[in-house]
Amino acid sequence: MQSAADTMADPEPIPAHVARESTPSEQKDEGHAPTTTDPGQGSPSAGASPPPTAIPSPSPSLLRARRQLLAALRATDTTIERLDKLTTTAAGTERVLAVTGYLSHALHHLLASAPWLALQTRLSLLARLRRHRQHQHSSSPPKPPPTPPPTTPTTKPKPPLLALSSLMSETRFTLRLLGLLPLWTWGAATLRSPPKDRILYILTLLQVVVNMIYQVLENGSYLAAKGVVPRRFIERWGGLVQWDLWSTRAWFGHIFLQFFVLARERTLRLRRREELASSSGGGSGKGAKDAKLKDAEDEAEVRAWRKSLVNNVCWAPLCLHWCFEEGIGFPEHLTGLVSFMAGAWDFWDSWGRTGSSV
Repeated sequence: MQSAADTMADPEPIPAHVARESTPSEQKDEGHAPTTTDPGQGSPSAGASPPPTAIPSPSPSLLRARRQLLAALRATDTTIERLDKLTTTAAGTERVLAVTGYLSHALHHLLASAPWLALQTRLSLLARLRRHRQHQHSSSPPKPPPTPPPTTPTTKPKPPLLALSSLMSETRFTLRLLGLLPLWTWGAATLRSPPKDRILYILTLLQVVVNMIYQVLENGSYLAAKGVVPRRFIERWGGLVQWDLWSTRAWFGHIFLQFFVLARERTLRLRRREELASSSGGGSGKGAKDAKLKDAEDEAEVRAWRKSLVNNVCWAPLCLHWCFEEGIGFPEHLTGLVSFMAGAWDFWDSWGRTGSSV
């Protein structure tokens, strides 16, 4: 990226002043004797041109600041390009919104925690002691702090970080109104080209069903809360709270089935490794080459499997907690942190892929 700092050039030297020769008519006699000079030395008014003024070079600190500014502009441009590339897809937008919401929730509870408040109190006391010592050495007494104006009791606003987290969550709810479309595509693709393993095929179909139930219930309760769907229809079938609970339970059904999917995939992968080891026992060149290719494929498959396992392990206790109206005792201040941990690996991989073409 060519920035404005790249196009700046140092100023050119100021051109030398051209001396103007004096003529006899320019010399005015004002009662003083005319000045006689040595012809070899020339007239004082017709002397040689003064040397050009040297432009001072920028100081090292200024050059260093300019380089740092240019580097910061380039880094900012690269980051914005990668972020724009990440948010061009629906999945990338969902990840960015989720990470923003989870981190703001976790940061709010971190700043409101007892250790952080104790640290703030200690730093405030140290700052007051330092100001008190400075006022003792000064000649004038310190001015008392201004009295704050009286405030009327009003409703306490939501903290900014929690408000940001709620906004990100509501935005994701709105985007998931179209979530039935990819679920339909997933189910249709599974029916058209089912997995070779019968158990995986059944588990995948069950996951499609519970995800569609989850999405229908979530969309219905969200639209009813916004006044789009009549509430009397929702109230006839249990109310908003029950719809939210059963949508979360359907989501937990997906997580529960995913553990069986991961276990089955691991069993099939180990079985393939045993078959590959027995087939390449002869040590032929072609067999060794195929074994290397299979190892590379297995490495990528194992990495994706571990990422899915971490995601499932993090979501399972949270989702189980939200399946009950009173919860199971999971700490509220940890929900944002654990939710972030569930998708951090996937977000890191997605962010890394944006840097391949930047």
